[in-house]
Amino acid sequence: MLSFVLRDFIEYDPALRVRKPILKVPTLISEIVCYEPGQSTASHYHPVQDEIWVVLEGKGEISVGEERLAVEPTSMIFIPAGVRHGLTASANSRLVLLFIKSPGIPEAASLPLAGTAALPAATSPGQKLQLQVTDIQAEARDVIRIELRAPGNTELPAFEPGAHVAVELPNGLIRHYSLSNDWRERDRYVLGVARAPQSKGGAIFIHQALRCGMTLPVRAPRNGFPLDPSATQYLFLAGGIGITPILAMLRWCEANKRPWRLVYAVRSAQRAAFLETLGTIGGGSLHLHCDDRQSGVFDPVPWLSGAPQGEHVYCCGPAPMMAAVKAAASHRDPGTIHFEYFNAPSEEVAAFPEKKPFTIELRRSGRSFTVPADKSVLEILEQNGVPLVSYCREGTCRTCETGVCEGTVEHRDFCLTSQEHAAGNTMLVCVSRAKSERLVLDI
Repeated sequence: MLSFVLRDFIEYDPALRVRKPILKVPTLISEIVCYEPGQSTASHYHPVQDEIWVVLEGKGEISVGEERLAVEPTSMIFIPAGVRHGLTASANSRLVLLFIKSPGIPEAASLPLAGTAALPAATSPGQKLQLQVTDIQAEARDVIRIELRAPGNTELPAFEPGAHVAVELPNGLIRHYSLSNDWRERDRYVLGVARAPQSKGGAIFIHQALRCGMTLPVRAPRNGFPLDPSATQYLFLAGGIGITPILAMLRWCEANKRPWRLVYAVRSAQRAAFLETLGTIGGGSLHLHCDDRQSGVFDPVPWLSGAPQGEHVYCCGPAPMMAAVKAAASHRDPGTIHFEYFNAPSEEVAAFPEKKPFTIELRRSGRSFTVPADKSVLEILEQNGVPLVSYCREGTCRTCETGVCEGTVEHRDFCLTSQEHAAGNTMLVCVSRAKSERLVLDI
């Protein structure tokens, strides 16, 4: 039996809300969250977890979907998985909440939004699958489609639209590829791989040496580019091989009768992968931009002018396109603009502040370490024998995401949402650092 005195977890900080984990077991996670007057939790949702909020002290306002509700001591709110929600403490009142989330582990099943097809639960990032290459097809100039299946055609772990897998290649490289097939399929994963002149060896190996029948170690799907099911319509902007995660999202939109627009920008029509497949997906419109035909690169400004109510924008493509989209969408709500990066953009990395040393504390073990300016949190954890799964090491894949219990994070990643940055309760330890002198991590 475990026993807790909840008042022992109550602590306030005028700079940010304070989260105090209480219990984390497979069936549920619980924590106390304390707000000073006016502090808030940004609107967000949990794809696989139901949540119960119980107000212990104070007053505030909660938003659940389109509803707003005043809360006070003894108020209890149930929030199903997949429903956006947020909370703000009253301007003249502190607020203390008990949060209970279930399930406590990501393998459990999720609940869909009413009237939608369910988005499946994520799988443990440490799980490694041995998958067989069962088909290789040319999709476009310098692009091939690869099909992976489990031996005996057994069921594969579920994935969400926007998810990717890490593939361990025989030449020792690990590469990340988005899943392009229907998220409801459990018998195969379909990847699109482009060969580029600047390839560091992964794509070249796949194009030149990969053969049907080969077996590859593949890490279970992860998703740093999740589709927000609460949007009323979607604008997708894809550049080159950036069409792969978008393709899975379009299938979800068709299944759930959500209107969509897609702009697919390529250097030439010969390089437009999955074009035939795109033509079979209903419920939206496709605009193909070919640089050689339009005598110039894609201009996102006309597509992003205005800000239709309820529209979310998803963009995946080369760095110059992503930068242009970010600039053109600067007038829109940042929470409705989503990016999937191939690599960390060098110009944005160079613009980050100078790195400074700080201290990290591990909540569960009580250990503490100093993170010098020339080392990442991930490197310090690894040096001290703290196991943590990580792949990209540049803030683009979300694999090393770690909970933050106390302190202020200096986010340097390229996949957490603006709401997640503002909430400050999670970080990618491969790149992000501390603004405060100390961070307490949920490790």
